[in-house]
Amino acid sequence: MVALDLIALAVGGVAALAGLAFLAIRALDAWRAFKRFRRRSTDAAGDTFRRLSEAERRLSGAGDTAARLDDARRRLQESLATAALLRQAIGEATGKLGWLRGLIPVK
Repeated sequence: MVALDLIALAVGGVAALAGLAFLAIRALDAWRAFKRFRRRSTDAAGDTFRRLSEAERRLSGAGDTAARLDDARRRLQESLATAALLRQAIGEATGKLGWLRGLIPVK
């Protein structure tokens, strides 16, 4: 009977050691997965912060671009006003010289 008890104790001990080995392997795999996750999440966060700073730089440049665009629009309005004034002056000049055209013979 003692032999059976010792065999049962040995099998139980081997099963316990196998369980502990299995637990250690799984714990090591979990630790490695956690380290991979932490490294990738840190890299992703760094990439996100880099993209955000790039977007911030572009947005600050957009304000400057908007100011230049507004200045160009103002100059265009001035040029259009000058062109309208010149067109009106040319119309008046050609209207006043219209009688002179009637004196010139045309073939």
